[in-house]
Amino acid sequence: MIAGIGPALVDYIYAIDEYPQRGGHAIVKNFIRMPGGACANVIAGLASFGVKCRFYSTIGRDDDAKFFIESMKGVELKLNVTHDLTGRVDVYVDRHGERTFFVHPNASGVVKLNMDERDYEEVDYFYLDPFPSEQSFDVHVEIAKNAKKYGKFVILNPGYPYTKLGFEKLSELLRFTDLVIISEPEFNSLGVSEDDFLKFVRILVVTLGSRGSKAVTKDETFYQPAFKVGRVVDTTGAGDAFSAGFLYGFIKDLPLHLCLKLGNFVASYNIQYYGARNFPPKSEVDKLINQSQ
Repeated sequence: MIAGIGPALVDYIYAIDEYPQRGGHAIVKNFIRMPGGACANVIAGLASFGVKCRFYSTIGRDDDAKFFIESMKGVELKLNVTHDLTGRVDVYVDRHGERTFFVHPNASGVVKLNMDERDYEEVDYFYLDPFPSEQSFDVHVEIAKNAKKYGKFVILNPGYPYTKLGFEKLSELLRFTDLVIISEPEFNSLGVSEDDFLKFVRILVVTLGSRGSKAVTKDETFYQPAFKVGRVVDTTGAGDAFSAGFLYGFIKDLPLHLCLKLGNFVASYNIQYYGARNFPPKSEVDKLINQSQ
């Protein structure tokens, strides 16, 4: 079983032609409400591929809470109500598919999780993604530390919230992490080398946008080019979709070069639609596995 520990969010996505200058305005061409939260997106994707999943988070008492819960079909939910309102993200997407986020933390900003020894015994993989909260980092360090005590595998997507803390601070969490999935801009912002990461983790995966992705271990480096798509609609969930595809292969013990290919494939599918949870059918992912072995 894989468990995600991250924010439960609802995305309010607004389509615009282009971003205005500061003080200007833009016309909203379209609006859609979608379930979100990077960690939740990954877990939802894995569940759609038939992986046994659990999700730990905090949530509100509002309509967005009901909407989010309904979106997590096939996932065992461990949610704690910590605020009247569920976390929300306003996402503005221009005609090129580039997006900007405005986060309302609400319940996701009050991180009080219901976890005990049984949780660590039952879960094999822990996937950590930042909450929009000052508590988040310390909570994840404690969870990762406990997971390692039980001999479990810890996966971290540090995102901007943790990379902006600097590598010295981040290393406090990397000490208890086995696999890191990070975007190239986030990696570059840390000003460190791949070897610096590998002093702490077994595998470093870097997503390279339109160039694909790579995985680095102490012994080898693997690279896979991106899949070409006709039109990019929305890149909101590209990284999350990649993680779902990559981890689907990783949990099945597939070689790293194939895990990267699966991640790229799922990401390429996702960016052709609005929202973060547009995953290809499991049959298509499994077909790609069979064709690549």
